[in-house]
Amino acid sequence: MLSRKVIVIKSLQDGYLNYDYQYEVSKIIYNKITLFDKEYAKMLHDEGNKSTDDKGKKFKLFNFALMFKDKKMVSEGIKLYKDDTIELIISGQNKVINALLQGLIINKKFNISNMIFDVSTIKNDKKVKFNKINIYKAITPMVESIYDNGIKYLNPYQIEYYNAIKQNLNRKYSIIYGKDYTGELKIMIEDILKVKEKTFNIKQGYIRGYAKFEVLVQSDKDMQKVAYYCGLGQNSSLGAGFLDYITGGE
Repeated sequence: MLSRKVIVIKSLQDGYLNYDYQYEVSKIIYNKITLFDKEYAKMLHDEGNKSTDDKGKKFKLFNFALMFKDKKMVSEGIKLYKDDTIELIISGQNKVINALLQGLIINKKFNISNMIFDVSTIKNDKKVKFNKINIYKAITPMVESIYDNGIKYLNPYQIEYYNAIKQNLNRKYSIIYGKDYTGELKIMIEDILKVKEKTFNIKQGYIRGYAKFEVLVQSDKDMQKVAYYCGLGQNSSLGAGFLDYITGGE
């Protein structure tokens, strides 16, 4: 139903990867899915999955992040040399993950910020134990906003931010499991002093969120899976709200 794969990609040249890579990577994901199933890719991009509440919000039910280990972060971007590897982690509904991996069999080349990459290998996700209380690290910005004569972004110093994240999770849960969530659900940032505002540009403008902190999620195990695999907050299919598992307990 839900899964996560680690796609190791190798740079075929020296260069700099733009920090605002999210929109480009999202496009690549849709393009690879199109190679395998054009109709499904179009449906996923244009329509997605509608929540069961009266709002009928649309969700793509996938999330991703690029992970850079020991890479130089400079003003020009992320410095990469030929044969350097980075990880593209793709997470979410099995159907999306399967379609992407099938597309990579057909064409395994990537072009991000005019940097060409080749798929080196594909690995399984690390083992995660889903408990009643799990602690994750927000790797990419957790985003929530409201519309009030324009988009207004919420922040972690507002209760509305957490309420919106929980509502977002409830809607994703209803699509994935085909029923409403009735259990407890608590979202709490462990140390709010660590919160860092982060923005990234997309085709329509920019998105503002908050990252680099540990977040506690208290819920049943099925909801924990929704949070981990599908991300917290809005814009998951643009790479926002990606979580790394730290620890958990009953």
